[in-house]
Formats: sequence, C-alpha cells, structure tokens
Amino acid sequence: MKYTTQILNALLHLFHLENIIYILLIIIGGFICIKVGDKILTKLEQKFDLNLTAHYLFKDIVKYTVIIVAIAWILHVLGINLESILISLGVVGIAIGFASQDIVSNFISGVFVISDKRIKVGEVIEVNNFKGTIKKVGFRNTIMINQDNFEITIPNSVLSKNIYKMYKPTEDHRLRIIATLPHGMNIPEFKEALDKIMYEYNWVISGRTTIFSKDYTEWGPKVEVSYWITEYKYTDCGKVTILENINRLIDEYKKQEK
Repeated sequence: MKYTTQILNALLHLFHLENIIYILLIIIGGFICIKVGDKILTKLEQKFDLNLTAHYLFKDIVKYTVIIVAIAWILHVLGINLESILISLGVVGIAIGFASQDIVSNFISGVFVISDKRIKVGEVIEVNNFKGTIKKVGFRNTIMINQDNFEITIPNSVLSKNIYKMYKPTEDHRLRIIATLPHGMNIPEFKEALDKIMYEYNWVISGRTTIFSKDYTEWGPKVEVSYWITEYKYTDCGKVTILENINRLIDEYKKQEK
C-alpha cells in the first residue's frame, strides 16, 4: 500500500502544469549540461593534448552523472521518497541482479579496461578473430573499426576474459573511400592527380596509396581509394578531405569535357 500510495501521489503531481514545466526544464537542462560538458572536454583535449580515451571516459562520467541527478530531481518533483526507493532496491535488486549480470559484468570490466590504460583510442587490436582500430572505449562496450570500415561493438567482458593481440603503436591507419568516377575518366591519371594533392598534407603517408575498381555502374566506374594516415585523430577530417578533393577533380574533369 505504501508504494501504491506513492505512485498515485506521483501521478497526481505529474498532472500539475507547474510540475510538467519543471520536469521539461530539468530534461532540457540535462541535455544542455551534457552538450556543454562535451564541448568543454573537447576544448580541454585540444589545449592539453588529452587522448581520446580520456575524453570518452570523462564524457561518460558527465553523462551518467547528469542523468542520475536529473532522475533524482524529477522523482523529488513528483513527491517520491528517494530514501524508501533506495531501501526497496536493496530487496528488489537481488532479483534484478540475476537479470543484469551481463550489464554489471561489462561495466566492471570497462572500469578495469580503462584503468589498465593499455587499450586506447587509435590502438589496433585483434580479439576473437576481429581486428580493427579502437574508436571508442566506454564503460560497457568498446567500439572498433575494421578494415572494411564497419563498426564492431565488443562487450568489455570479452576483453577481460579473452586473450587479445595488440599491434605495434606505430601501425598506420587506413582510410577507405568509395567514389564513382565519370565515364571516360582515366583512373591512373586520376590517382596521380589525387596523390599530388593528398601528399601535401603532413598527416598523409606519402607513397602508400591504392586504388582499384569495385564495380561498373551506369554513371561510371566505382573505385575504392585508400590512403594511410599517421594518427588516428585525423580519421574523420581525413575522409572529408579525400572526398572533397575527389569531387573537385571530378568537377574539373566534367568542365573540361563540356
């Protein structure tokens, strides 16, 4: 009866316009805090040259802290006694615990993975026959990008229970871009022109480019262009840069053909 009464009181509080506005403000404020926190972390990363692993770690801490505080605040607005909920969780938690063993296991494993400081963003590892570059290390999962540009989500418990292979830190990072060239465009000449542009960037490794045809469409040959970069942090901007330069060369070719 006690908990039923609390639920009914919460529903009554929820239908008050003032409380609805208050709850919406808490939710909006929470989103703003998370966004602002992420921007602050990005600026700190650039200023103090923090690695991306630390960035994602602090980002998760900020996100979960804001969410917990927001939920507690909303429950308080609804008139729910937090102390009684915490006491009841001690009993219900035993039952829930069996259903959430994997979640807890991944979370605890994530703490050890992060504190171990061996698996970092940008490192190349292989586990359970999956090889790729670490994109994000979170509390529950680690995300890697394989050589086909697919994201692979690995539960942190897998990393803590299985043997994984770490490749040398100097192993280069490969960017793969798929592009459709216009009919009649000479692929070797296109590669030579693109190489000349791309090798001007100091984060692109000169002399390591591959290009080959993947398919032939009604719009022209579809090719895969690969460049190797010196550091993982250039991955996103590198893909954009390659695409921009490819489009520029295609536009120049089309103008010459008119």
